[in-house]
Amino acid sequence: MIINILAVDDVEANLFSLEALISSNKIGNEDVKKVNFIQALSGQEALKIVLETNIDLILLDVQMPEMDGFETARFLKLNPKTKDIPIIFLTAAFKAEEFVKYGYEVGATDYFTKPIEKYQFLNKLNLYINLFAKTKKLKQAFISLEEETKKNQQQEKAMIEQSRLAQMGEMISMIAHQWRQPLGAIASTTVNLQMKLELEAFDFSTEDGIEEAKEYFKQRFVNIEEYVQSLTTTIDDFRNFYKPNKEMVVTTLESVIDKALKIITSSLEDQGIKLICNYDAKDTIKLYDNEIMQVILNILKNAQDNFTEKEIKNPEIIIITNDKSITICDNGGGIPGDIIEKIFDPYFSTKDEKNGTGLGLYMSKTIIENHHNGKLSVVNKNDTKGRSIGACFTIEIFED
Repeated sequence: MIINILAVDDVEANLFSLEALISSNKIGNEDVKKVNFIQALSGQEALKIVLETNIDLILLDVQMPEMDGFETARFLKLNPKTKDIPIIFLTAAFKAEEFVKYGYEVGATDYFTKPIEKYQFLNKLNLYINLFAKTKKLKQAFISLEEETKKNQQQEKAMIEQSRLAQMGEMISMIAHQWRQPLGAIASTTVNLQMKLELEAFDFSTEDGIEEAKEYFKQRFVNIEEYVQSLTTTIDDFRNFYKPNKEMVVTTLESVIDKALKIITSSLEDQGIKLICNYDAKDTIKLYDNEIMQVILNILKNAQDNFTEKEIKNPEIIIITNDKSITICDNGGGIPGDIIEKIFDPYFSTKDEKNGTGLGLYMSKTIIENHHNGKLSVVNKNDTKGRSIGACFTIEIFED
């Protein structure tokens, strides 16, 4: 660390004497590698130097032609860039109490009269240098902390994006499940109408036959329209889920859960998973709804994958809301005790590399605890004999 001291005096011999005095000084601070002694022969020159160089301390003579030390100090204190630089006045002429008082009024940190008492001056100088060193060290630490925080935020953002991209593949699979029934119904209705025409099921030679055909076709077209609306709703749900929240919304936990279930329910039902919802939280809450949906879907999808992997019979998921919390429990056998403390770690996964990124629960915890000032936790629920029945995840949101 380098400390820059600017000495200002119109007498060059005074500057040389001051430099010799400071050069003899033993700083005793291992962080300070060097003290630069910079000279200026006038107030104008000093003002120019401080704008071009980072100065830590100014030793300023009072009696100088054109611009004296007091006027120089006033200019220094008016400039936002230089107003915080400490100033020590040095003078042989202005020793009266009124001048000392005025010196402090225009911004002096200290005021020495000549001849300077060597050890008193050097001791005071060392105090300032140590203070500057600590301040610089704190600033450097703060800058490093800011850079590290920015780096961590960028990494977190990249992880969130990676997690969402991984989830997109699962979402497409869910959409396929959601679309299967309406697409099948549309195909069936179309075939039915085509068969009616080919088999001449309607008598178009009579008014009654024509009206019967109109009503039949009209009802089937209404059905097809409803099926198409179902397809559109699924795509809208998918699109809204991947739309980033810019602002928090005021909603209910039940509303957020229902939005998530619209996306995954069909997939759960196809796998024979029983879903039970017990809602007991009607108050509104402020949150990023798409982010909470992401957390809920991640927990539900993990339970679904666990049911498949362990071939659980009669799989069941229970979702409970209470006050400002959501609890999601399953009967999938629970999480092994030796890894339950690790499941929220980044890149930790019990799935193979092909099927898991190890980011889902890590990002879920980040969303709840960093973005919502909440808590995401997990425990195993046991039967009366202490055997694990399944895992229970609890999402708690604490509003500011």
